[in-house]
Amino acid sequence: MKTISQKTTKVNYASRDRNGKVVFYVLLWKRKGITLQMFDDYWRNVHGPVCARLPGQYQYWQFHLAHNEGGMWPTLDGIDYNCPESDQFDGIAELTFATVIDRQTWFNAAAILMDDEYNIFSKAIGYNTSPGNSQTYIDGISTGDPNGELGILKFHVMVKKTDGVSVVAFRKYMTDNFAPAIVKSDSVLKFRLHLFEEVDNSRPDAPGVIHVEPLEKQYQAAFEIAFSSPLDMANFFASPEYTSTVNSQPKYIKQINTFPERTAYTFVYNGQMTLTGQRSSTVAELITNIGAINQLKENITSLMLGYQQ
Repeated sequence: MKTISQKTTKVNYASRDRNGKVVFYVLLWKRKGITLQMFDDYWRNVHGPVCARLPGQYQYWQFHLAHNEGGMWPTLDGIDYNCPESDQFDGIAELTFATVIDRQTWFNAAAILMDDEYNIFSKAIGYNTSPGNSQTYIDGISTGDPNGELGILKFHVMVKKTDGVSVVAFRKYMTDNFAPAIVKSDSVLKFRLHLFEEVDNSRPDAPGVIHVEPLEKQYQAAFEIAFSSPLDMANFFASPEYTSTVNSQPKYIKQINTFPERTAYTFVYNGQMTLTGQRSSTVAELITNIGAINQLKENITSLMLGYQQ
């Protein structure tokens, strides 16, 4: 039976991510004692603009997520789709850098963020990717620097490799078999893949914030996948492109945890602070919705950012 697709053309904006060669990808757990709304508001309006001012960044996104409740992927024997409560995180900070040196420059300056982590996070687990191991294969989303809801279905999917498979073999499968099959489907709006190094457990915990993750709980990959509509998502799972991966998945993949994206915010883009990074997400939204173009003029930007006239 032929599946139905609502899209007749596919514009690919994937090239806009290519200058972000390496990534720091941080899973974030909300601090107990604060509401999810307070977590969202503080992270995007207070913590985010501080982070945006640190040197070295090419892109900086916040992805605010719902918990993994399962039910998205057709289940396959041998793959675990369940996520324990302790592994249910609430957001992802993705920072990209043009070089490894730029990333290290950011790390060297990031100590200032540690004092703020306790206000909203109980746990922050950071994964690095090496050059070439974070790649956007296809991106049909016209907005690359969102500030809020995108009006589509988007998911951040965490992947653990099968125990008996080497990291090299797992990565080869993800890049040579899984990803190419997925992006052939006309129903997929975006697919971005990350292949992780082991978590650096030498990074010290901050007061009240866990930075260490045991090896058995670490992920080896993650991908971002988006669809224009529930119909497109259903068509994808019924497509020959996806079903062609079904037999091979359990050989390489042990666990798949899927977190729906609620909202996304961009603080640094193309190496420059966005309006959200400069003024906070809420202020940027107000300026945009009112059409306050005077707020974008150089004299106000210089005033707000403390530049010398």
